Amino acid sequence: MKKINFEEIINEFDENDFGFSTTTEDEYNSVLSEKEETVEMYKERLAKVEKIILPFLTQLLKTADQPIIKWPNRKKVLEEQIEKILNLTRG
Repeated sequence: MKKINFEEIINEFDENDFGFSTTTEDEYNSVLSEKEETVEMYKERLAKVEKIILPFLTQLLKTADQPIIKWPNRKKVLEEQIEKILNLTRG
């Protein structure tokens, strides 16, 4: 069996790197740490969004058998809730 010279093979096909590179273990762990922090941040934001939306939805559910909902002056309340949600999701 002919012995393969891997250095020659590597040099022969060195032109196409497929767009990837290497990294150190420390760099890799740093990226993982950032992602974990980001995930936790979004979990906290989603929990806050739940606290805004679910009371409204559960109240609607409790009154599901009522054909008419009376809610005068709701514009201000809704605008405040929308603003809270957008600050959490876009802020």
